[in-house]
Amino acid sequence: MSTKAVITYKVENEVIYIHLYDPMWIVKCSTKDIECLFVNTIGYKAEDKDQALQFQKVATICFQNGINSENVWSSKWKKIEKEEALKAEKERKEREEL
Repeated sequence: MSTKAVITYKVENEVIYIHLYDPMWIVKCSTKDIECLFVNTIGYKAEDKDQALQFQKVATICFQNGINSENVWSSKWKKIEKEEALKAEKERKEREEL
């Protein structure tokens, strides 16, 4: 089962297509795009309802929590990444000193 979504919208006389292959890709959208997805509910065929609602749910969560490509939001992963980077840097310096 594919989870591809093609979001289509018209700006003046130009039609824009955005292809998303996973609902979590929405977190990488701009604030403006996420707001657009939140305000303009995703349309879908009856057989695509479950998939469309997954995309809409992620867009809603992103909008409500300010999660987007322009916002560096804190998470446990950020802390772990920082700790691992510091650990790797320390080990590199120790090897250079030998």
